[in-house]
Amino acid sequence: MTTWTFGAVGDVFIDRPNPERAFTASSLLLRQLDLVFGNCEGAYTDNPLYPPSVGWRVVAPYANGADLQKAGFHVMAVANNHCVDGGHVGLLDTLRQLRGQGIQTVGAGANLQEALAPVTFERKGAKIGFIGFASVYPSGYEARAERPGLAPMRVHYWINTAYGLESGVPPHIRSNVYPEDVDLMKSNIEDLRKQVDIVVVSHHWGQYRSAYLTEYERSLARVAIDCGADIVLGHHHHFLRGIEVYKEKPIFYGLGHFVFDLTGAECVQGGYLRQELGEDCIFPRPGYPLSPFPEDTRMTMVAACDFDGRMLSSVGFFPCLIDEKNYANPLKLGDPRAERIVDYMSTITFRADLKTNYGPITERLGFAYARVL
Repeated sequence: MTTWTFGAVGDVFIDRPNPERAFTASSLLLRQLDLVFGNCEGAYTDNPLYPPSVGWRVVAPYANGADLQKAGFHVMAVANNHCVDGGHVGLLDTLRQLRGQGIQTVGAGANLQEALAPVTFERKGAKIGFIGFASVYPSGYEARAERPGLAPMRVHYWINTAYGLESGVPPHIRSNVYPEDVDLMKSNIEDLRKQVDIVVVSHHWGQYRSAYLTEYERSLARVAIDCGADIVLGHHHHFLRGIEVYKEKPIFYGLGHFVFDLTGAECVQGGYLRQELGEDCIFPRPGYPLSPFPEDTRMTMVAACDFDGRMLSSVGFFPCLIDEKNYANPLKLGDPRAERIVDYMSTITFRADLKTNYGPITERLGFAYARVL
C-alpha cells in the first residue's frame, strides 16, 4: 500500500501551566497522519534577551515546547515575526528544543545558510522536501551570514491611485516582493526539486485582517508553484484564508492558528489598534484567557493532502474549533459547527476571488472532513 497523508496546521505556541495537555483534543487526529507540519510561532527559552525591535513578546519557558513531537509534529517552520522575540539565544534554544525531539525545522537557523536549508523526509516511496520563508517580521530578525535569524522574503509596499497621488482619489496599496528575494526562492525550489519528489514551501505572510489577501501573497504563491513547488502553506493572519488549486497544486493561503497561547492582552485594550481594527483587534475575551482573538479565529483546520506514492490524489481539510481551554477540537460528522466552518471557508474563498469549491462533509479517521474540489 503506497497511500499516505500529509497534514498541516497554522500557528502553534504553548504558554500554559500544563503544556503537556495542549493537544489533548487534537493529537488523536494528528497522530493518524503520516507527516505533519506546523508553524512554531514563538520562542522557548529560559534565558530570553529581548531585542530592541520586539513587539509583543511571545516567549515561554524552554520546557513548554517539549511535547510537540508527542502531539504528532514531524516538521515545523520557525520563520515568523516572533521567532527572535527571545533574542538570538531564544531562537537557538527553540531550534534545539524542536530538533532534540526529532522535529525538523525550516526557515530559521544559526546563520542565513542554515535558515535557507531544506529538510527532507521519506514516506511510502516518496521523498518530500520543505523550505520556509517569512515576509512579516520586526527589523533585525532576518538571518545574516554569521548571525542567527529567519529566511527573509522582503516585501515593498507603495500607495497607488489611477492618476498618481491625487487629492480626493482613494488610494490602493500595492505590494511586491523584492525581485532578488524571488529569484533566491525560485533557485532554492528548483534545486530542491532535483533532489525530491514533492516540494512544500512555507510562507509567513500577509496582514492580520479577516478574509483579506495581499497582492504579494497571490503572486508569490503562484511563482513558487511555477518553479516546482507542489504545496504552498501560508500562515500569520490567525484567521483562516481561502484555498486555491493552481495548476492542480494546492495553495493554503492561511491555516489560521491551531494551539496558540497568548497572554498579556490587557495591554492593547484601547489605543489606536482597537480604533483601527475594531472587534478584530487583539484584546481580552471573556471566557478565553489564552486566546484574546475575535470569534472567527476560533475556526481552524487540519489541512490534508493525500498521495499515492509520489502523486497527489486529493486535497481537503478537517474542520476544527478552538474552545475555552484553547484546545483545537477536530469536529465530528454531523456536528453543525463543522458545516459552519466549511460555509465560512466558502465565503472567504469567494470574497478573495478564488474559484475553489468544497465538497459535502464526510467522515474520515473518525472526524468530519471536507474535500477541496
